[in-house]
Amino acid sequence: MKHYIKNEMKRALFGKNALISFLIALVALIIPLLVFINFPHYGIKESKEHFDAIDVFTRIRSTSPAAFLVVIFPLLATIIHSDSYLLEKETGFAKFIYSRMSIKKYVWIKFIVNALSSALVGSAASFMMLIFLISTYGIGNRISNIVTVGGPFSSLFYSNKLGYGLICILITGLCYMVIAALAMGLSAWIKNRYLVLIIPFFYYMLCGTLVEILGINRVFNFNLAQVYALNRIVSTSHVFIYLILLMILGFGLFYSGVIVKNEKNL
Repeated sequence: MKHYIKNEMKRALFGKNALISFLIALVALIIPLLVFINFPHYGIKESKEHFDAIDVFTRIRSTSPAAFLVVIFPLLATIIHSDSYLLEKETGFAKFIYSRMSIKKYVWIKFIVNALSSALVGSAASFMMLIFLISTYGIGNRISNIVTVGGPFSSLFYSNKLGYGLICILITGLCYMVIAALAMGLSAWIKNRYLVLIIPFFYYMLCGTLVEILGINRVFNFNLAQVYALNRIVSTSHVFIYLILLMILGFGLFYSGVIVKNEKNL
């Protein structure tokens, strides 16, 4: 079992899909950075007079008009490892695994590896960008009246900017994690890999558009984009409650789809 866990994590973290997801996320941060500094007309040198690394990081990850990682990250989260269960069923590898470990252990391992690998890959691009920004802009050595932050953990922005930047990366990883968990949960019920990968994205978009228009978000805010952006509309408790609920939903779907439906006899 330890050998399977090790190989599963290695396959998830260093596979082609993880690399693609990482590179797209990195590009999705580089483009708004270039727009922010008004490249090629200006550069980092000019913007350093008014902003530090965390000022820039908070802008390019979600609030800048050119920021689009906040839009596409659900797709990047699901392509990493969320369809692995369906692939193992299609190839017959799932039967081989079932013959060597209990189906419950398989469910737990598969779910945890998917969640952790998505969170790590999702956080990696943001962490790399933050390191680059710190090396070029520094932290806390600029007083800017242009960038103001509200919402969850906003007090850290004014007292411990590095801490706030790391919290942003943590939230990014958690958002990747819950979307990947939801996709894996769906994979136990939907036999089409491509639907499994895109349905969480449509859920994400609908919660920020149609659900918002219908006023449902006033009762409970399903807009995960506002959680990702640490928007002032959401509270700190809501951030964690919503993320936990999505994790429970994803695991519940996967557990019931694999075990309750007794898909050991596939």
